[in-house]
Amino acid sequence: MVDLCELVKKYYYHPLMGGSNGLKSVLPAILQDSKFLQEKYIQPIYGTQHGIKSLNYENWSWIKVEQKGLVIDPYQLLPKLFEGADLDELDTLFEDAELNNGGAAMTAYARMQFTEMSGREREELRSSLLKYCELDTFAMVLLYEYFLNE
Repeated sequence: MVDLCELVKKYYYHPLMGGSNGLKSVLPAILQDSKFLQEKYIQPIYGTQHGIKSLNYENWSWIKVEQKGLVIDPYQLLPKLFEGADLDELDTLFEDAELNNGGAAMTAYARMQFTEMSGREREELRSSLLKYCELDTFAMVLLYEYFLNE
């Protein structure tokens, strides 16, 4: 087993990382840096029958480019919580509508365990947690692919 963080610490630096070696800082940097990853994952091959299978995404593209030409951080592509929901039918909302970091994920999981909420709220949090965790795992695959192909 190889600790990818150790490889990053020893062999990789990018100004977009802002001095951090954490995966959430490294991922946007490698995606911005790698034409290989950009070309592969700009296609909606994630969550397809003949591409990369997923239980949480369908025909998904992890590479989206903003107007300035920078690759958008995949964690910013995660769906907003309760998007399009009727706020009157939801009992307990998060202060933050995004589930895109470990702290928010832990809070969501704790709320699911210890807070009374509607079935719709519970399912929304469950779905968001599964998508967040899948991206966390896939981010390590992207980093591994980056090291193999750059």
